[in-house]
Amino acid sequence: MGWWMRGRGWAPAIMWAAVLAGGALPVAHAFDYADVVAKARLLAARPFKPQPRIVGLARLNYDDYRSIHFRPTATLWPRRRLHLQFFAPGYRFVRPVSISVLAAGRVHALRFHRSFFRISHGLYPRHLPRTAGYAGFRVLYNGYHPDRSPVAPNNQVIVFLGASYFRAKGSHEQFGLSARALALDTIAARPEEFPHFIAFWIRRPARRARALTVFALMNSQSATGALRFLIRPGRAVHVRVRATFFFRRRVHEIGLAPLSSMYMYDLCDKRPWAYPRPAVHDSEGFLLASLRAVRWRQLANPARVHQFVFPIRHLRGFGLIQRDRDFFDYESVSMRYQGRPSVWIRPRGAWGPGKATLIEIPTPNETNDNIVAFWQPARAPSPKRAYRLRYTMIWNGAGPPEALSRVVRTRESARCAHRPVRFAIDFKGARLRRLITEGRLAARLRTTAPGMPISDIHLQAVAPDRARLSFTVAAHRPPALRIRAVLIAGGRPVSEIWDYVVMREEPPMHVLRRARGGA
Repeated sequence: MGWWMRGRGWAPAIMWAAVLAGGALPVAHAFDYADVVAKARLLAARPFKPQPRIVGLARLNYDDYRSIHFRPTATLWPRRRLHLQFFAPGYRFVRPVSISVLAAGRVHALRFHRSFFRISHGLYPRHLPRTAGYAGFRVLYNGYHPDRSPVAPNNQVIVFLGASYFRAKGSHEQFGLSARALALDTIAARPEEFPHFIAFWIRRPARRARALTVFALMNSQSATGALRFLIRPGRAVHVRVRATFFFRRRVHEIGLAPLSSMYMYDLCDKRPWAYPRPAVHDSEGFLLASLRAVRWRQLANPARVHQFVFPIRHLRGFGLIQRDRDFFDYESVSMRYQGRPSVWIRPRGAWGPGKATLIEIPTPNETNDNIVAFWQPARAPSPKRAYRLRYTMIWNGAGPPEALSRVVRTRESARCAHRPVRFAIDFKGARLRRLITEGRLAARLRTTAPGMPISDIHLQAVAPDRARLSFTVAAHRPPALRIRAVLIAGGRPVSEIWDYVVMREEPPMHVLRRARGGA
């Protein structure tokens, strides 16, 4: 009996044997990351050719696609700690990817099999091309809930589906924000380019293994890439990424280790009339760490696109963070925003100088990812030459293990033209109350407008481990005013740097016309 027949019963074993039959190719040496890099290098030397679409599947709408379910009995390796399930092509995912398994010195190509899915009659064409593959896959881990079935849905660890997107979650979390292999021209004169994973190779784990290795080949008009993911599930999922990119041409904006999330509004924002919930967001802040400081930037749902750039010589890490874990701040049983993971990007090796970039895009609802964060190197990669990168992604990570006090809430009054804005920022840290009682805690504020009046500055303890900094920004301020605040004791910072931009909201156009005597 072959390795693929060690399943839960004969039915899935026989099905997988039929799928894999004839797809096992012997290799002269153990398939490894270097083989994927060689494929990416050869691909970059050729003109770009997109993956062919499967005709007839793009007509599926969102509800049609959600009605297609993978049969748990068809799970690959269900007796192992780590096992696989797959996604059928359709809807937006009509460019199937090649998925292979590495085992026993062979490459086993996985063929698409309709019987692995529950598909309503008439939803799929009667005949699919022989080259039809899967749209993506998900990894499950029975160590999350060992008292349940090893194919329980809540055992999911990481999902690869769509373009070069993937997302993961810890054992006590649910899926939220996403990551990508590469971001190209996110804000540029030409349309954004979305690279696609076109092939995966998954190394069969040992029966009791707690980590899984996945190799991926990426392709787009401007770049190709080889990536290696070492996935280690747990309360926090650690994904060690090793990437090599080859660029066919120069790109206006290169985003490395990109993250995408959703922020609609928070407890301190004006709530849309149609939304009864107190807050709606997958991430509430952007965290950035250099050798000198840690910065916190509260996210926003702006009236127009905002891009913020943070130049750094030595990056320690960055991420999109969900700090508020209280159910009553969201009051959503179905969405469970308090359970969405944070993601922290920790470089391995020196990345050199560059800039962290945060982009905020307006969104009228909670279905759009409107927050993007990534790293841009100071020196753009040269075409045809390999650009290498290594980093670790920590899903459910709260950021760097710092002794600094953290920003836990930002409040502000309504931003109106020709009116002052009042801010209240809460910091959380074990030493804050004692430092205030001893008179050793102070606040340092800076703005991008020299001489900008900031008044009514107060610092007070509001809980045993919380301090609140409040101040007022003058009514007559520039259109975009950047403010930075940090708590200090003995001349040294004891908190993160609160980094914020106050955008002056202009009155609606019809009000301006009326004031000028227009129609």
